[in-house]
Amino acid sequence: MEHIRVEICCGSADDVFEAKAAGADRVELNAAMFLGGLTTTMGEVLVAREAGIPIMAMVRPREGGFCYTEREFAGMVKDVEALVNAGVEGVVFGVLHPDGTVDAECCRILKKAAGNAETVFHRAMDVTPDWRAALDTLMELGITRVLTSGQAPSALLGAETLREMVERAGDRIQILAGGGVRPNNAAKVAALTG
Repeated sequence: MEHIRVEICCGSADDVFEAKAAGADRVELNAAMFLGGLTTTMGEVLVAREAGIPIMAMVRPREGGFCYTEREFAGMVKDVEALVNAGVEGVVFGVLHPDGTVDAECCRILKKAAGNAETVFHRAMDVTPDWRAALDTLMELGITRVLTSGQAPSALLGAETLREMVERAGDRIQILAGGGVRPNNAAKVAALTG
Protein backbone atom coordinates (compact mmCIF):
# COMPACT_ATOMS: atom_id res chain seq x y z
CA MET A 1 0.00 0.00 0.00
CA GLU A 2 1.22 3.49 -0.85
CA HIS A 3 2.36 5.56 2.13
CA ILE A 4 -0.23 8.19 3.01
CA ARG A 5 1.50 11.36 4.15
CA VAL A 6 0.29 12.73 7.46
CA GLU A 7 0.29 16.48 7.98
CA ILE A 8 -0.52 17.83 11.43
CA CYS A 9 -1.99 21.28 12.02
CA CYS A 10 0.15 22.98 14.67
CA GLY A 11 -0.39 26.14 16.69
CA SER A 12 3.14 26.57 18.02
CA ALA A 13 6.75 25.47 17.67
CA ASP A 14 6.16 23.11 20.61
CA ASP A 15 3.35 21.48 18.61
CA VAL A 16 5.74 21.02 15.67
CA PHE A 17 8.25 19.14 17.83
CA GLU A 18 5.43 16.98 19.24
CA ALA A 19 4.10 16.25 15.75
CA LYS A 20 7.54 15.16 14.57
CA ALA A 21 8.00 12.92 17.62
CA ALA A 22 4.62 11.33 16.87
CA GLY A 23 5.67 10.51 13.29
CA ALA A 24 4.10 13.29 11.21
CA ASP A 25 5.48 13.72 7.69
CA ARG A 26 4.99 17.49 7.71
CA VAL A 27 3.14 20.22 9.60
CA GLU A 28 1.06 23.28 8.93
CA LEU A 29 2.12 26.05 11.31
CA ASN A 30 -0.51 28.60 12.36
CA ALA A 31 -1.19 31.17 15.02
CA ALA A 32 -4.62 31.60 16.62
CA MET A 33 -6.03 28.25 15.63
CA PHE A 34 -9.25 29.11 17.48
CA LEU A 35 -9.78 31.75 14.77
CA GLY A 36 -9.27 29.20 12.01
CA GLY A 37 -5.52 29.75 11.79
CA LEU A 38 -3.62 32.98 11.12
CA THR A 39 -0.10 33.86 10.01
CA THR A 40 2.41 32.81 12.64
CA THR A 41 5.36 34.88 13.83
CA MET A 42 8.79 34.70 12.27
CA GLY A 43 10.29 33.73 15.61
CA GLU A 44 7.90 30.79 15.90
CA VAL A 45 8.87 29.65 12.40
CA LEU A 46 12.59 29.85 13.11
CA VAL A 47 12.24 27.84 16.32
CA ALA A 48 9.90 25.32 14.64
CA ARG A 49 12.42 24.76 11.83
CA GLU A 50 14.80 23.32 14.41
CA ALA A 51 12.49 20.28 14.57
CA GLY A 52 13.72 19.27 11.10
CA ILE A 53 10.30 18.53 9.61
CA PRO A 54 8.77 20.18 6.52
CA ILE A 55 6.70 23.22 7.49
CA MET A 56 3.79 24.68 5.57
CA ALA A 57 3.20 28.16 7.00
CA MET A 58 -0.25 29.73 7.09
CA VAL A 59 -0.57 33.16 5.45
CA ARG A 60 -3.84 34.66 6.65
CA PRO A 61 -3.74 38.14 8.19
CA ARG A 62 -7.07 38.03 10.03
CA GLU A 63 -10.19 36.05 10.72
CA GLY A 64 -13.45 36.82 8.97
CA GLY A 65 -13.50 35.50 5.46
CA PHE A 66 -11.05 35.33 2.61
CA CYS A 67 -11.49 38.69 0.80
CA TYR A 68 -8.71 41.12 1.63
CA THR A 69 -8.07 44.83 1.28
CA GLU A 70 -5.22 46.03 -0.89
CA ARG A 71 -3.02 46.63 2.16
CA GLU A 72 -3.89 43.29 3.75
CA PHE A 73 -2.96 41.55 0.51
CA ALA A 74 0.31 43.52 0.24
CA GLY A 75 1.14 42.26 3.73
CA MET A 76 0.35 38.68 2.66
CA VAL A 77 2.81 38.96 -0.23
CA LYS A 78 5.52 40.24 2.14
CA ASP A 79 4.71 37.41 4.59
CA VAL A 80 5.07 34.80 1.84
CA GLU A 81 8.45 36.21 0.81
CA ALA A 82 9.68 36.37 4.43
CA LEU A 83 8.46 32.86 5.30
CA VAL A 84 10.07 31.33 2.23
CA ASN A 85 13.30 33.21 2.96
CA ALA A 86 13.13 31.79 6.51
CA GLY A 87 13.18 28.31 5.06
CA VAL A 88 9.61 26.97 5.16
CA GLU A 89 8.87 24.33 2.54
CA GLY A 90 5.54 25.87 1.61
CA VAL A 91 2.90 28.48 2.26
CA VAL A 92 -0.82 28.06 2.82
CA PHE A 93 -3.29 30.69 1.65
CA GLY A 94 -6.68 31.26 0.10
CA VAL A 95 -8.08 34.39 -1.53
CA LEU A 96 -11.64 34.66 -2.79
CA HIS A 97 -13.72 37.27 -4.57
CA PRO A 98 -16.81 38.56 -2.72
CA ASP A 99 -18.93 36.05 -4.70
CA GLY A 100 -16.85 33.19 -3.29
CA THR A 101 -14.96 32.35 -6.47
CA VAL A 102 -11.17 31.97 -6.39
CA ASP A 103 -9.30 35.24 -6.88
CA ALA A 104 -6.94 33.84 -9.50
CA GLU A 105 -4.90 37.02 -9.86
CA CYS A 106 -4.16 37.30 -6.15
CA CYS A 107 -3.33 33.58 -5.98
CA ARG A 108 -1.01 33.96 -8.99
CA ILE A 109 0.83 36.80 -7.22
CA LEU A 110 1.20 34.76 -4.01
CA LYS A 111 2.41 31.74 -5.97
CA LYS A 112 5.01 33.91 -7.71
CA ALA A 113 6.13 35.34 -4.36
CA ALA A 114 6.58 31.77 -3.08
CA GLY A 115 9.08 30.97 -5.83
CA ASN A 116 9.91 27.26 -5.74
CA ALA A 117 8.17 26.63 -2.40
CA GLU A 118 5.00 24.56 -2.33
CA THR A 119 1.70 26.44 -2.39
CA VAL A 120 -1.40 25.18 -0.65
CA PHE A 121 -4.90 26.59 -1.07
CA HIS A 122 -6.59 26.20 2.29
CA ARG A 123 -10.16 25.55 3.37
CA ALA A 124 -11.40 28.69 1.64
CA MET A 125 -12.13 25.96 -0.92
CA ASP A 126 -14.92 24.76 1.35
CA VAL A 127 -16.93 27.97 0.93
CA THR A 128 -16.64 28.33 -2.84
CA PRO A 129 -19.99 28.00 -4.67
CA ASP A 130 -18.55 25.66 -7.33
CA TRP A 131 -15.68 23.50 -6.15
CA ARG A 132 -15.10 22.10 -9.64
CA ALA A 133 -14.49 25.55 -11.12
CA ALA A 134 -12.33 26.47 -8.12
CA LEU A 135 -10.25 23.30 -8.47
CA ASP A 136 -9.82 23.91 -12.20
CA THR A 137 -8.58 27.44 -11.52
CA LEU A 138 -6.08 26.21 -8.91
CA MET A 139 -4.80 23.52 -11.27
CA GLU A 140 -4.33 26.11 -14.03
CA LEU A 141 -2.32 28.23 -11.58
CA GLY A 142 -0.07 25.31 -10.67
CA ILE A 143 -0.97 25.29 -6.98
CA THR A 144 0.63 22.27 -5.28
CA ARG A 145 -2.20 21.15 -3.02
CA VAL A 146 -5.70 21.92 -1.76
CA LEU A 147 -6.63 21.49 1.91
CA THR A 148 -10.34 20.70 2.07
CA SER A 149 -13.05 18.88 3.99
CA GLY A 150 -15.02 18.37 0.79
CA GLN A 151 -17.22 21.39 1.56
CA ALA A 152 -18.58 19.69 4.69
CA PRO A 153 -18.04 20.31 8.41
CA SER A 154 -15.52 17.44 8.46
CA ALA A 155 -13.57 15.35 5.96
CA LEU A 156 -15.53 12.26 6.97
CA LEU A 157 -18.84 13.99 6.19
CA GLY A 158 -17.38 15.36 2.95
CA ALA A 159 -15.82 12.05 1.88
CA GLU A 160 -17.93 11.67 -1.27
CA THR A 161 -16.99 15.13 -2.53
CA LEU A 162 -13.36 14.52 -1.56
CA ARG A 163 -13.38 11.36 -3.69
CA GLU A 164 -14.76 13.36 -6.63
CA MET A 165 -12.05 15.99 -6.09
CA VAL A 166 -9.32 13.33 -6.08
CA GLU A 167 -10.67 11.90 -9.34
CA ARG A 168 -10.93 15.33 -10.99
CA ALA A 169 -7.45 16.35 -9.79
CA GLY A 170 -5.65 13.28 -11.10
CA ASP A 171 -1.95 14.04 -10.85
CA ARG A 172 -2.40 17.77 -11.52
CA ILE A 173 -2.93 18.84 -7.89
CA GLN A 174 -2.86 17.07 -4.53
CA ILE A 175 -5.98 16.85 -2.40
CA LEU A 176 -5.31 16.99 1.35
CA ALA A 177 -8.27 15.87 3.44
CA GLY A 178 -8.53 18.07 6.51
CA GLY A 179 -11.06 18.93 9.15
CA GLY A 180 -11.93 16.46 11.87
CA VAL A 181 -9.42 13.83 10.74
CA ARG A 182 -8.41 11.98 13.89
CA PRO A 183 -6.61 8.72 14.74
CA ASN A 184 -9.96 6.94 15.12
CA ASN A 185 -11.21 7.89 11.62
CA ALA A 186 -8.15 8.60 9.45
CA ALA A 187 -8.09 5.14 7.85
CA LYS A 188 -11.81 5.40 7.07
CA VAL A 189 -11.37 8.85 5.50
CA ALA A 190 -8.51 7.51 3.36
CA ALA A 191 -10.52 4.47 2.28
CA LEU A 192 -13.63 6.49 1.40
CA THR A 193 -11.81 9.26 -0.47
CA GLY A 194 -8.95 7.50 -2.22
